Amino acid sequence: MTQELQDYSGPFKPDLKFDDFSKEFLLKLMKVWQWAWLHLGQAWFSVVQEKFGTDVANRCEHEAWMRMASRVNPRYAKIANIQLNTVLDSLKAAQLPLDNISSSGLFPPQFEIKNPNHVIMTIVDCQTLRYMEKEAQDRIPWLCHFNEKPLMEKYFINPKVKVTPLKLPPRKSPDEIACVWELKIED
Repeated sequence: MTQELQDYSGPFKPDLKFDDFSKEFLLKLMKVWQWAWLHLGQAWFSVVQEKFGTDVANRCEHEAWMRMASRVNPRYAKIANIQLNTVLDSLKAAQLPLDNISSSGLFPPQFEIKNPNHVIMTIVDCQTLRYMEKEAQDRIPWLCHFNEKPLMEKYFINPKVKVTPLKLPPRKSPDEIACVWELKIED
């Protein structure tokens, strides 16, 4: 058995596989992937905005993220063997993508679990909102008020999960929570 690599400072390995790296290194690498994933979205938006304007960029961005969520996110539930019967099941699936709601550290949540089909999710801090507050305040209404609800519903995969915003930006201070959402499946 070969020793797991803690980094890639040694010689070039033409047959390199992710299995060759230690768990610690893979976790560090995943953080860079997460950063790249979100920055790719922003870079793509900026290019479309420069060429075709903000309205077209907003609409294209929304459609692209919705398509990606529809095509990719069900795979997370499948490989994790999540049945998607309850809101809690959908929350488990939403913890698996690179831009996920909790394990990424990008959007730390707090959950008030009323029952398996009714959850209040508070996003304590949102890296995207922090960026928008500094660099692109005009994008906050589009992203937070229009885009986020339908995108969350796609990320939760189960079409029975309904998402209702309870508190959205703008906020008065960066110390204030980012947003609050009600997640529910009703009979």
